[in-house]
Amino acid sequence: MQKKMRLKGHIIDSLILSKLLDEVSDAGTVCYSSEVFVGRKREDISEATFIIEEPDHEKMSRAVEIAKRHGAIEF
Repeated sequence: MQKKMRLKGHIIDSLILSKLLDEVSDAGTVCYSSEVFVGRKREDISEATFIIEEPDHEKMSRAVEIAKRHGAIEF
């Protein structure tokens, strides 16, 4: 099972993207970025699309909740 999610904001300088990927991976779930757009100026918003892969429904739910705590949305 796969979930595609998106994260927007100051996700690079605040380390949100890194923390999200680490926490989901530490939970035993495969998680990787599929697209990353980094704003050119400090005040610009960055955006990342990432994929969570997990065959177990319970582990997938946990991984999605971790991602949502960091501000990610499903799409």
